[in-house]
Amino acid sequence: MVAPGIFRNLERGQAGNLLAHLFPQYYWVGTLCGITALAALVPLFLFDSGSRGSRLFQSALVALMLAGNLYAGTILEERIHRLRDERNSSTVREAAREEARGAFDRLQRRSVGVNLTVLGLGGVALATMATRKRIPA
Repeated sequence: MVAPGIFRNLERGQAGNLLAHLFPQYYWVGTLCGITALAALVPLFLFDSGSRGSRLFQSALVALMLAGNLYAGTILEERIHRLRDERNSSTVREAAREEARGAFDRLQRRSVGVNLTVLGLGGVALATMATRKRIPA
């Protein structure tokens, strides 16, 4: 959502450099949030009067979010940066640049998909936190 606005307002190279600088921080914050959320779920699982099944489900959602964030932030980002450099290199043959461009676009779409999935899982996790059975007094 932010990236298209950056590309609209900056020259392509500047926008790419800015995003290359921002995304590692974005993934670092996401990882920190995921670890914090898992840590917060442990006492809830142990001491909350709510359903342990719900807490396990929430923990699984947060673990999937964390895994997706780590995958996108480490594996995909590294490959995307390498392909971006190949795509923009003047020392690489044109055919290799085109191949890098196609691979870059595919990985970029995958990264967007992973990020949207992580956000969706977060929405589901929050919704399960908001709905809680009332326990009769």
